[in-house]
Amino acid sequence: MFGVASFEFWRNNGTIDPIILPKVGGSGAALFDYARGGPQFGADGLLIGPPLAPVMGGFAGPDTNSGIGDLRQAKSRLGLSYAKRADGKESIFGEDPKATLEEVQVFCSPQIASLY
Repeated sequence: MFGVASFEFWRNNGTIDPIILPKVGGSGAALFDYARGGPQFGADGLLIGPPLAPVMGGFAGPDTNSGIGDLRQAKSRLGLSYAKRADGKESIFGEDPKATLEEVQVFCSPQIASLY
């Protein structure tokens, strides 16, 4: 990634300063994008629209688009792919590992195409 480290950050409840969580557990698998769900940051750091059906594994027949996740739903478990919060909580959302999203903003570097 040309010397740029992966990380997650978020702003919750109108806080001014974002909270930044560095990537842990190796440099790989920072982001996944599966057809049956939204973006997935790390193994389980943040999943937006988690798929309702398996996305990897043995042959299951033709894709019927069943098991598609709801992009308004998210879940988070920190510690494996991204660092835990400074307060020790293991979810971006605090005590609850699941949340309903109201708004998501995505930022992308113009140089991302040069990675492919």
